Amino acid sequence: MDNINGSDVTSKDYLLNLLQKMNRKSDASVNAYKEIVRFLISEFNDTPYLNDQQETTLVKCRYGNPERTVASFKNHDNIVIPLITLSQGSVLEANDRRRVSSIVLQGKHWNDEIQRAERVISLCDRPVTIQYNLNIWAKYMEDMDHLSQEIRLAFNPSIELFTKFSRDSKAFLESETNNYSFSVADKEDRILRKTFVINVETYLRSPKYKITSTGKIEEFNLEGFVI
Repeated sequence: MDNINGSDVTSKDYLLNLLQKMNRKSDASVNAYKEIVRFLISEFNDTPYLNDQQETTLVKCRYGNPERTVASFKNHDNIVIPLITLSQGSVLEANDRRRVSSIVLQGKHWNDEIQRAERVISLCDRPVTIQYNLNIWAKYMEDMDHLSQEIRLAFNPSIELFTKFSRDSKAFLESETNNYSFSVADKEDRILRKTFVINVETYLRSPKYKITSTGKIEEFNLEGFVI
């Protein structure tokens, strides 16, 4: 519909085509990914476990794929374990939650600066399931078991995500792998690893646009605004 003619299509078709073109230039979805990662890292940071002195110790969580984490273990002696790392996996289509056709959503937002309500429009949000890998790294099976239990208990049955882009997303524990270990180069220590797969059922928020008094459509830069 690039060569759209106002006499051949409805005003809805024209508006849908215009919004789709404007959405291609927006980075709202990229920011949403970052917000989810920040939320999950915050959720699992300072996960408690009992050390061999029966003292409560807090385990740090940071972002990093498994390959880079293993390389860090082999090249640095100052990494504290147990450690939890998070990395993003696949983004899956949520067919059971998607719309059958494009829909234009309309709403209003009060602008304090001009003391007036503004009309805001957008396309409907896109449902997706984003998979994340949560890895526990430990030297001892007892520590691994305790941390694994804390991770499982966090999902009861899900974790509600609260970010600037979403208030209705949920994270579910999908699966976990068996334990396995690997040797650190030139050392006798062996490190255990367990991986949990987390499914985040969320929506990629469509950018919001306001209609000015002259009828012009402009991008609406208010993060987290939902209509």
